[in-house]
Amino acid sequence: MRFLISAGIVVLLLCVTANAGAQTCAGMSLGNNASLNGYVPFPASNVWNTNIASAPVDPNSAAITSAPGFAGLNLHPDFGSESDFGIPYIVVDSTATPSVPINVIDYAGQSDVVVAPYPATAPIEGAPADCSGWPDTYVGDSHVLVLDRATCFLYETYNTHRCGGAYNASSETIWDMNHYESRPWGWTSADAAGLPIFPGLVRYDEIASGAIHHALRFTMVQTKNDANGGYFVYPASHAAGNIWGSNNVMGMRIRLKASFDISGYSATNQIILTAMKQYGMILADNGGYFFFQGVADPRFDDNDLDNLKLIASSNFEVVQTTPEFPGYDTATAPSGALPVINSFTASSTSIVTGTPVTFTYNVSGDSYDFIDVLGPVTAGSGSVTITPTAARTTYTLNSTNAYGRATSTPLTVSVFSSAAASPVFSLASGTYTSVQTVTLSDTTPGAVIYYTTNNTVPTVNSTKYTGALTVSSSETIQAIASAAGYATSAVSSATYTINIPPPDYSIAASPATLAVTSGNSATTTISVTPLNGFNSAVSFNCSAGLPSGVSCGFTPATVTPSGSVVSTTLKISYSASAAAISRDGRPLSPWAVMAGVLCCFGIKRRRRLQVFFLLVVSAIGLSLLNGCNSVYSTSQTSTSAITVTATSGALQRSTSLVLTLN
Repeated sequence: MRFLISAGIVVLLLCVTANAGAQTCAGMSLGNNASLNGYVPFPASNVWNTNIASAPVDPNSAAITSAPGFAGLNLHPDFGSESDFGIPYIVVDSTATPSVPINVIDYAGQSDVVVAPYPATAPIEGAPADCSGWPDTYVGDSHVLVLDRATCFLYETYNTHRCGGAYNASSETIWDMNHYESRPWGWTSADAAGLPIFPGLVRYDEIASGAIHHALRFTMVQTKNDANGGYFVYPASHAAGNIWGSNNVMGMRIRLKASFDISGYSATNQIILTAMKQYGMILADNGGYFFFQGVADPRFDDNDLDNLKLIASSNFEVVQTTPEFPGYDTATAPSGALPVINSFTASSTSIVTGTPVTFTYNVSGDSYDFIDVLGPVTAGSGSVTITPTAARTTYTLNSTNAYGRATSTPLTVSVFSSAAASPVFSLASGTYTSVQTVTLSDTTPGAVIYYTTNNTVPTVNSTKYTGALTVSSSETIQAIASAAGYATSAVSSATYTINIPPPDYSIAASPATLAVTSGNSATTTISVTPLNGFNSAVSFNCSAGLPSGVSCGFTPATVTPSGSVVSTTLKISYSASAAAISRDGRPLSPWAVMAGVLCCFGIKRRRRLQVFFLLVVSAIGLSLLNGCNSVYSTSQTSTSAITVTATSGALQRSTSLVLTLN
């Protein structure tokens, strides 16, 4: 499987902070096989850096060390003073050494296919000539190890080839030297066991410091095989078994027995042997019989190192393995959930040359992450800002844990010489008291406008503008323009506050003055005018001012506006009987006169009966005259103010009319 990434993609601004000092990444010297100045990759608690001098011996140690493929061997230092003897490395600073693509050919599915700060002269194990075996013919393990002191990441490739400044490899792995990541179970690395190579090497700068503080890497010709590719134990994640009958399993850790006397060896060899007692050696690959690896350095004495070849394998024991012997294979290795990429976004995917782009991501359940054409990024969540230079580049976030890898939806960023004009709004931002209509336009030829109304920044995946927008409530419209040959425009926006009064209505009478004669009626029109979209039913009544004997009625009794004025007819009726009773100015009742006289004059008892009789006769006469003589009947006109009230739910509105009764 091939995976190609174009060269010269970005100018990378990513930087991982490291504390300056002799025992940090930043304190490492630069160059081929440079001194780390006391820095030890990975945390002190990491398996490579754990002192196992007191760890229990594995119950199967005797069976393993006495079996063919282990028994009868002798130590073999696989490094020395010659430059092409051993595994070289280089320390770089990625702020000065640009990252280049690595074309991973054979094990891309189990590799971290990512750009790496490989200089054009990076040392390759075995020192093959450039272009020999190109593109991927095996001419030796050809490991390349690059330590980046700016980001504190370790890059390792296997079967590396270089030709014309380009790199091919069979596999590529990155390692966070500040945090030892979990490689997926069943995955290989630049080492067959799925382990990093660099932390297991013997380096002369450590010899010069007087101590080695980590385990060493070693190989065996034979490792245990089965139907699933062989067995491995922690910290290995992969096997490369080749012999069913072997008891050697990838990842097993051995140590030089405490009883072995090292006092007769040189100071250099005592440092190496002490490390084998305290930190042991981890089986990392198929290779030479009982070979352990280091970095070539002219200060090594090859003849002195040869003295180590006299130490028999019987002087070693196996430290207790996890899981128990023979360990996992690909069918029995632990399984679990992959990382979850919650988000991976770019601040813009269409930019003008020289414009920075920020990628922001959030991942859960991950061990380490990288963006293929940018490099490793901080695990979990974070952001990376770059200035793309290529016309079109696709970026993919890869998140890995012990159970596999999750890959994001790719983001493609296009770079143009100029940007489209920003969309123009027909209506300015502001506060309005009615529903508004807004149109968008753009002066860029062929521009397509995209917009949002939910306070998110629009992209070309947002809603496409196709016609006038109705703004019926307060909102902010943001818009961009996209056109062929142009970068996406800057965002333009307008904020509209819509303060529409609540639905209401008003009423009016026409005419507002009525005259009614006795026994007749008159009508007027009551109009209902809807306001602000009012459309509810309205009923009516004469709520105040209606004289006695006068009645009112509405036809229809209820009206419902529907966007326009509606009306009802009010009828005022005046009954004839009520009119007669209500006349004013008639003579006083004779009976009242009589009663007044009796009350107002003090009359002696004897004369009282005579006077009373006289008054009764007079009252009867006056009553007859009042009923028969029209001289006492007078014509009357009255005026009243009548209130008409309209009701719709809790909303009431009133109007008045003047009523004249004749």
